[in-house]
Amino acid sequence: MALQIQWPPYLAKRLEALRAAQRKKHLPALLVNYGPDVSYLTGFEGDDSWILVTPESVWLLTDSRYSQQVSRQCPWVRMVVRKKGLAEALGRIIGRSRLGSLAAQEESLTVREERSLRTALGKCGHQVEFKTVAGLVVPLRNRKDAVEIKLIEQAVAVAQHGFEKLKAGLHTGMSENEIAALLVYEMRRRGAEDASFETIVAAGANGSLPHYRPGNVRLENNSALLIDWGARVEGYRSDLTRMIFVGQVPRKIKEIYQVVREAQQAAIAAIKPGLTGREVDKIARNIIKKAGYGDAFGHGLGHGIGRDIHEPLSLSPRSTVILEAGMTVTVEPGIYLPGIGGVRIEDDVLVTPDGHRVLSTLPNDIGSARL
Repeated sequence: MALQIQWPPYLAKRLEALRAAQRKKHLPALLVNYGPDVSYLTGFEGDDSWILVTPESVWLLTDSRYSQQVSRQCPWVRMVVRKKGLAEALGRIIGRSRLGSLAAQEESLTVREERSLRTALGKCGHQVEFKTVAGLVVPLRNRKDAVEIKLIEQAVAVAQHGFEKLKAGLHTGMSENEIAALLVYEMRRRGAEDASFETIVAAGANGSLPHYRPGNVRLENNSALLIDWGARVEGYRSDLTRMIFVGQVPRKIKEIYQVVREAQQAAIAAIKPGLTGREVDKIARNIIKKAGYGDAFGHGLGHGIGRDIHEPLSLSPRSTVILEAGMTVTVEPGIYLPGIGGVRIEDDVLVTPDGHRVLSTLPNDIGSARL
């Protein structure tokens, strides 16, 4: 008989929290089919794989590409290497185990997957109740444990060190594309698996586009450069934004920089358990409105961060989420002026039992932003 390998304590704790949520909702079998949730619960970092969680077992359904990876990363799960589709493999487990019901994650299940599941369950040889449920794994992932916080801190550190190295070598004439590529290179040299997302490098007036994609525009003297970047380390991500000024700071950009910085500092200072995302957003938004730029700040103040770059937790005018210790969020107010440019300053913040802790340490005063 194969020796049973014990789950690492931090993963076992996450799994027990999920099972407690299942018991509360009377869900003996849950299909987790969202990749980051699979990784969060098992430690597996591959793709195209599902897990089935019951009171006694965790099956990981994958294919032959990942069989060695599963054995290395999470030998504590019951691996099923599928021959056909994921739904067919799951149906066989349900049939053999005589499970009478199955719930699947509503947030990530596609119409096609649901159809395949219903077809597979219909071939189990016994009646199986099927339904979709929401909000089981999300609340667990919103509150980061010590292992996750450490990895996010590492992702922040790698991103910062990469940025500092990049900044030391910046000069006029470099293109946005070149700068973006060098930043990703410097992060990967320092241990990042990759960038957290497609790095944003916006020169001059391009800074007015919040999700600008870098092109061949070149860095000029007496101009502003906006860089939004992050590193992914062991599945966890960081997300930062800084401005760099080459030569003289354009007058209007200097004006809005001070407004954005004041708004960010005030919002961060207020973060603590019990506040809603809406309340934190309002603090920064009111400062920007008072300065006359309310219409130029169109996005939310921030978002959750962890395994996903945008986790389902936000600081925005519509957010009703109540901040709790262990939540990690970005705080990133911005002002965007078409034809002139934009300013955004972003840091990653951990909500602590008695307030908050800023995980990023790069200075953001206008003097430090000068090249």
